Amino acid sequence: MEHIGSAMGIAARLKGQFDYSPDYFRERLPLLRSFDVNDQTIKRGAILLLDLIKQERICGNCQGYDKCGKEGDSKGLYDYLDLYQDQLTVRTGPCNPFLKHIEMREASSLREFSEKTFTDKEYRFENFPQEQARKHPELYAAAMEFASGYDHRRNPLEQAAAFKGLYIFGSPGVGKTHLMLAICNMLDDRQVPNIFVRADTIFDKLRGMAASGQDMEAVLEKYCTVPVLAIDEFAQERANEFTLDKMFRIINHRFSNRLPTLFTSNYEPPAVYKTFYDSTKTVDAMISRIVQMTRIGRLTGKDARLSQVEFLDA
Repeated sequence: MEHIGSAMGIAARLKGQFDYSPDYFRERLPLLRSFDVNDQTIKRGAILLLDLIKQERICGNCQGYDKCGKEGDSKGLYDYLDLYQDQLTVRTGPCNPFLKHIEMREASSLREFSEKTFTDKEYRFENFPQEQARKHPELYAAAMEFASGYDHRRNPLEQAAAFKGLYIFGSPGVGKTHLMLAICNMLDDRQVPNIFVRADTIFDKLRGMAASGQDMEAVLEKYCTVPVLAIDEFAQERANEFTLDKMFRIINHRFSNRLPTLFTSNYEPPAVYKTFYDSTKTVDAMISRIVQMTRIGRLTGKDARLSQVEFLDA
């Protein structure tokens, strides 16, 4: 019975297509007019054109992917009218609301790995200490350029030269983390996927998973492949062979795949993990990659946190 019903439906559509004139389709599908095809071509493609008109009615009232009016496998897809060898056809691709849905889902999954707190969202370029911005104009401009210009949807190889990562080092309290968070918050505003994490947190999580027999691969994979990874307090964690091995794996993967990485640290690159220089070549290899994959800037100044301390009997 299903085959009979289906055949009757096709027959009805074949009969119904002749009830519509070519001008009917031209009026309702503006793109069809730009193809400048003849009436006979339009008649041959009448069934396809009717489906496109139906699509326009559904998509014209779009309320987002979650409420998509299409059914089955067509949900989240859009048929684009095309012309191939004098025959009307369609090419199918994801619609914008579906792509938006994917981006939001990805952003939601990244929040599980990010260490950014609610108050961290308040750190912006607008409230970055102006004295520091004036004192370090090139570093400030590089941070702003990256935050406002990097586009994860473009090929990383195309952006590798223009949008290297940043390595920001200096004494505690000079604004390193503020500047990094300003970048990450602007990337969030632009819906560029990123993870902000403190180095010690990475390894506390991995050590805990190893101790309990959990698989660490999913976590490492996320740090390796997220479009932008921001590592705060780099080389200030309790390092050992386990942490060095995992950090090198993350940095090496991102280096090889031209994925930008942001670092803040109290140490300039040649000074990181000094105590391990004699026991492993991993440190030298790691430093080499960091130097090649980042623009390096130093923040100097007084510890801004001391200005907020209330000293007794001062």
